[in-house]
Amino acid sequence: MIPCLVGSIAVSIPKSGLLRMGGRVLVLLNILLIFQEVLCQPSEIKQATRQVSLQSDNNFFLLKGKDGYYTNGLFVKYNRLRGKTSGRAEKQILSFELGQMIFTAHSRKILPTANPQLNIPGGVDQIDRPIAGYLFGKISRTSFYKNHTLMEWGASVGTIGKNSLAQSTQEFWHKVIGVKDHWNWVWDYQVNNELGVNLHGTYALTLLNRNQFSFIQLTPITKATVGSIFTDVSQSVLLQMGKLRPMHFSSFWSSRLQGKEGSNKDKALELFIFYRPEVKYALYNATIQGGLFKQDKGPILSDVKSVVLSHELGAQVSSPGFSLRYSVILQSREAKSQFFNQSFASIVCSISF
Repeated sequence: MIPCLVGSIAVSIPKSGLLRMGGRVLVLLNILLIFQEVLCQPSEIKQATRQVSLQSDNNFFLLKGKDGYYTNGLFVKYNRLRGKTSGRAEKQILSFELGQMIFTAHSRKILPTANPQLNIPGGVDQIDRPIAGYLFGKISRTSFYKNHTLMEWGASVGTIGKNSLAQSTQEFWHKVIGVKDHWNWVWDYQVNNELGVNLHGTYALTLLNRNQFSFIQLTPITKATVGSIFTDVSQSVLLQMGKLRPMHFSSFWSSRLQGKEGSNKDKALELFIFYRPEVKYALYNATIQGGLFKQDKGPILSDVKSVVLSHELGAQVSSPGFSLRYSVILQSREAKSQFFNQSFASIVCSISF
């Protein structure tokens, strides 16, 4: 076992699991290196001031054949560089995001009644994590300062329950990949509808190697969310290694956007791996506990686990106009009723113009 420290909390994960994760990242890096020649072609690329990103989270990307808990997430984001900054900020970016998250039980292969011959579990007691979807829109502003700090503020409005369209999304996707519809009965037990509002804040400070070009960077990240859907605070530490740019001009922070004052050195390729352990303290999660102001919250609910630990390991490559990231996330249980921990992978593709 390899101990991984997050603040004052030690987490142990199997050495074999880390080796498998590392193997996936190394394979991805080799693939990304093949495209380096294409991404680094010398050309007169205009400085980009806008960016569109598509992020997809799914268990399927782990190639394990498992489908449960946080089973799917899809996010579309539009970033725009502000022409004039306010206060002491060196650069400010406005972001508009539309997203959907889907949460299910430990497996999609649960029947209303167990089938011992096929070794398939059944019954409502197998729904170990409340069934829920979350559909939301978010607006935020990120400010980058000369002392290598970042501050982001934002607000989101969204809904849980049937209005999140999570059931329709999953049924459509399962039909596309040939999954029988008799597994969809669990959606009869999803949490009830409720509209909610959240406020979001992020603060990050690069501590190690703030140079224009560096091989290693260390950045603590503090996040907080307050609202009727999620209320939590988290602390993580981002370790990056590879061909890196400073925070205010890094693809990891979607900050490669630049005005006319940009120079040719701003067109340099970024290629790095990263590791981000995190500890989160959760006070409320409506996808687990139901709507905060709803009296009838839903047929199956659970209390939240106050402390949630996670490990993210990934790789990213970017040119001035394109960025691609792949990461694997291992996470402890979010609901007290969950049988197991959860894991998924995330792919983020961005185009700047």
